[in-house]
Amino acid sequence: MTYLTTDKQFVSVSDLHEAGYSNYKIKQLTAKGDIVSINRKWYEVAGYSGEINDFYAVRVYAEQGVVCLLSAAVYYGLTTYRPVSVEVALPRSARVPAAPDWPPMRFYRMSEPRFSLGIVTVKEGENSFRIYDREKTVCDVIFYRNKLGLEAATEVLKNYVQNSDRDINRLMRYAESLHVKTTIQQYLEVLL
Repeated sequence: MTYLTTDKQFVSVSDLHEAGYSNYKIKQLTAKGDIVSINRKWYEVAGYSGEINDFYAVRVYAEQGVVCLLSAAVYYGLTTYRPVSVEVALPRSARVPAAPDWPPMRFYRMSEPRFSLGIVTVKEGENSFRIYDREKTVCDVIFYRNKLGLEAATEVLKNYVQNSDRDINRLMRYAESLHVKTTIQQYLEVLL
């Protein structure tokens, strides 16, 4: 049996079983305070020694969740606007989970192809989270500009255009399939 690592902030019951922990041993770890029960499937490692990142918790509370909109834009350095909660995309058919007290999360239900397009997995040591790539983030922020604010949407697109590793061709492919091509072209004409 391997020992519980402090390099991972959250651990699932199936991870613990694969590591050789029985349900009895898991209860002992919980009683000792080595792990804290979050829900039926997940535990938080009490002795976690790494950097705390709210994005790691997305998978714990919403298994299919993907970090999106301004939360993703902040991650990529595309905006100075800080959302109050972590913005998480879910498939339209998914059940919206109860939002945790911490970190606060706001859920957006998206239909296909808006949900599955542009998902990337970011690994940071033993931890990981799913987030939309830069181009998908820009398209979504433009699509939801009336909810998020025109200033925030303009800033995201402006910063994206100024970024040296931008991919305008991918942005326009995404924009076409997500029905925001005309809007993005109008913004780009002004910015470029």
